[in-house]
Amino acid sequence: MLCNIHPRQMPVFFAHDAWYICFMVLFAFSNGYLASLCMCYGPQNVSAKEAEMAGAVMSFFLSLGLASGAFLGFLVRALV
Repeated sequence: MLCNIHPRQMPVFFAHDAWYICFMVLFAFSNGYLASLCMCYGPQNVSAKEAEMAGAVMSFFLSLGLASGAFLGFLVRALV
């Protein structure tokens, strides 16, 4: 929201487009790679009979977190 995208009402803190690309790379790493690692290794940390439920709960909360973040982005944009 603070990158150089026009038209806008908010101030620009990151004037060069390379900042946007760096942020997207960091977000892709944190959400894509680290979330995938958690989803792969999470069910291995519980007993075998609870692994399926652990995977389902992890999937639910990952989806809930992504949906909440998307909703909050629209809310913040509407407030500005």
